[in-house]
Amino acid sequence: MLRSFARQILRRDLVSLPQLLRRAELHVGVVGAPFNKGQRRMGVKDGPSVIKDTGFLDDLRNLGVDVTDYGSVNLPFPEDNEAGPAGERWHKTVLEYNRLLANSVTKALKETDLCLTLGGDHSIAIGTVNGHSQVNPDHQVVVLWVDAHADVNLGKTSPSGNMHGMPVSFHLRELAEMVNRLPDQWPQPCISAQHISYIGLRDLDPGEVRMIKDMGIQAFWASDVERVGLPAVLSMCMEHLQPSEKRPLHISFDIDALDPMEAPSTGTPVRGGLTLREGLNIVEVARATGHLRAFDMVEVNPDLGNQNDANLTSQAARLVILSALAGYRGA
Repeated sequence: MLRSFARQILRRDLVSLPQLLRRAELHVGVVGAPFNKGQRRMGVKDGPSVIKDTGFLDDLRNLGVDVTDYGSVNLPFPEDNEAGPAGERWHKTVLEYNRLLANSVTKALKETDLCLTLGGDHSIAIGTVNGHSQVNPDHQVVVLWVDAHADVNLGKTSPSGNMHGMPVSFHLRELAEMVNRLPDQWPQPCISAQHISYIGLRDLDPGEVRMIKDMGIQAFWASDVERVGLPAVLSMCMEHLQPSEKRPLHISFDIDALDPMEAPSTGTPVRGGLTLREGLNIVEVARATGHLRAFDMVEVNPDLGNQNDANLTSQAARLVILSALAGYRGA
């Protein structure tokens, strides 16, 4: 069993793995989203490149995963810094970029088994979840949002106007009349409140707390994980989301879900977060459902902290990705 072998690997050099591990059991499409206009820290644009520099693509191939690198999505036109109607910063640029990203995600998912998107700030989840939902209109995407933040602000509830704190609101049907979209009304909502679960929350704005409560969204704070235990939390999430062939699972993983001791180089770190081991457990349980179809890794910012901080964060991202896609838990 691939996972059983992978768990025994204690070193990062995977080149000498037995040929048994080289069987291509999964075809992954990798899309880069080097985008930073959803927040104010420039370095997050380099997230995809520093994650790739960890060598995780070769690691995946050596673990028997077939990988297609679709390159990066870049804006083909000048950025427009005009704010949205409720003060959403870089509103048009964020949404036009995400429209392009959505098309790339849809293409990757039609040609592979799973799309891995490397951000970039978390505003890119506007495009990734939308793109996933376009693959098969008869399917209902379900989302596991692993994050210190809920990212469900509206323009009018956001203290900062940063759109990396708003992607979930663009997808929720319950908020359809409250979100400021592009003039052609892109993007349209694609999930309802019962189709998303949160793990790792610990820093929410007051408006987000109210919306989550009013809509009845399943949400587990980091303190809930400690109180009831991660296995129980994951069991409740999977029972709630019920991933299946017609309910494909999408994980949007913000590296700041992990405690800053594990991943310091990120734009909005919050103490009291998940351990790396907990992060690996979350994605392994999701992988074990057999219905994980899309995975976002976002908010790695190598400009924050020193080189050791940047390396620690990018390696944490690498391990989470490998665990999600191939069950790898090596060093």
